[in-house]
Amino acid sequence: MTKLKPMPRRRLLRGSLVGGASIAIGLPLLEAMLNTHGEKLAYGQALPKRFGVFFFGNGRGVEPAKWRPTGTGASWTPSVELAPLAELKDYVSVVTGMNAKLDKSPQGHHKGSAAILSGYDFITQPANNAPYRSTFAKPSIDQVAAGVLGTTTAFKSLEIGVSKRVINGEGTTIQYISHNGPDSGNPPELSPRNLFSRLFAGNAPAMAAPGVPAMPDPVRAMRKSILDTVLEDLSTLGQRVGTADRARLDQHTESIRAIERRLDTEPEVATASCNPVQPAADPTASNSKEPIEERMQAMGDLLALAMSCDVSRVFSIQFIGSAAGPVFWQVGADRGHHDISHDGQSSQAVIEACTIFTMKQLAGLLTKFRNTPDGAGNLLDSMALLGTSDASDGAAHTVNDYPIIVAGKAGGALVHPGVHYASNGEHTNRVLLTILRAVGVQLPELGMGSYVQTMGVSALEA
Repeated sequence: MTKLKPMPRRRLLRGSLVGGASIAIGLPLLEAMLNTHGEKLAYGQALPKRFGVFFFGNGRGVEPAKWRPTGTGASWTPSVELAPLAELKDYVSVVTGMNAKLDKSPQGHHKGSAAILSGYDFITQPANNAPYRSTFAKPSIDQVAAGVLGTTTAFKSLEIGVSKRVINGEGTTIQYISHNGPDSGNPPELSPRNLFSRLFAGNAPAMAAPGVPAMPDPVRAMRKSILDTVLEDLSTLGQRVGTADRARLDQHTESIRAIERRLDTEPEVATASCNPVQPAADPTASNSKEPIEERMQAMGDLLALAMSCDVSRVFSIQFIGSAAGPVFWQVGADRGHHDISHDGQSSQAVIEACTIFTMKQLAGLLTKFRNTPDGAGNLLDSMALLGTSDASDGAAHTVNDYPIIVAGKAGGALVHPGVHYASNGEHTNRVLLTILRAVGVQLPELGMGSYVQTMGVSALEA
């Protein structure tokens, strides 16, 4: 590549929305920000690493063979339920045969969620008329990663939800997947429009006093396009960079405009001027059918943009919550997923279809990351992502032979092409240690009691 004057990674495009709200748009990783080989930033720093979690509640079904790949090592073949990931096989590793056991946490979906998302036992709480109640004892792994990776980005981490049908009466353990610690869950953002506003609008609308005109809502001011506010800065930047970077900027701006156009078609909510509320962002539901596929696609677009612009380096996606009951009408289900998962073998065909549908959504997200340039490679090259659930068999709440997917290269720290690692009963904390260490979180150990682990999984390491 032809090198021009180096540009810092933190370069932003700046402007002002109608009403004076400031705005800053992050830039993708341009050639001008890199060294000659595209392997480091222009001023010698290593390219950033990313960490993510994709979580789906209620397990993978009662038949392990439907999930378990055939073959081991790099020669594995995706199973029926993992078939949507076939085209991403080089970037995906599957771990089977591991156990997510804990010393003191016996209860259903609570134990699996706490084990795989933090590595520690949960804290039991008074039930208060609920079947059971608990909270995380320690931070979840995304927040452990954010403590290292999120210290210099605009957002330490991004928490995203897809299905709105979650369990909110049994404590934070199964209400949220991201935790700072006991009774400190991080509520996920369920609105693509609100996430867009958080990522790009520098100031939230001010609350006006009675009789004082309210500052215009930045989201509604987006009808004067976000990009239109920074055209002058963008023009100046375009004169500083080479041909390849100008093409990259054109692609980046068109991606933002495409997201704007999608979100701008959603209906606005009428509000009093003294109490502005941002418009609803969810794709329109039809006959109470939750549009989780459309919402996931919108969130994936925004996440790829956020990671590319280095707005954040850590994210968690609660696709469906633990013990939650979204109806996968897209594959013919007519009852909540949690209820169907407890039918056992009699509903295995429906659960299998739901799992395949879920893996299709994960595959779509990973494809967006793979197709987003980043330095000399793409976002998956710099990322470690954990895909998992709160149980193996949701009917029995089993935590043996746990469903685990590890995606990305983590800057060369994770094996590529991906492998199928068939464990003989090792603890899942070994996977958590592996992926955290891969992105630079150097924990000496993870877990407590008899399940403390100090070693990762060498088969997943490059």
